[in-house]
Amino acid sequence: MASFQDRIPTNMWRVVFYERRGNRVHVDRTGPWLPEKTLAQHWARWFTERGYHVALQDQGGQLEKSTPGLPS
Repeated sequence: MASFQDRIPTNMWRVVFYERRGNRVHVDRTGPWLPEKTLAQHWARWFTERGYHVALQDQGGQLEKSTPGLPS
């Protein structure tokens, strides 16, 4: 029987949102964690197509911007 630790994903991803609030850029990190990078990339594309500025964040905290520039 596999232990509980064997079933915990080791590399989760989520979509992070950028939003301009006055002169500052707010980063919203409340997106759900997803078990695969390709799934997170799919959602990032979906949000980008609807005008959101997004990046991908891995479980270690590293960000990969998927939208060029900052929100206006």
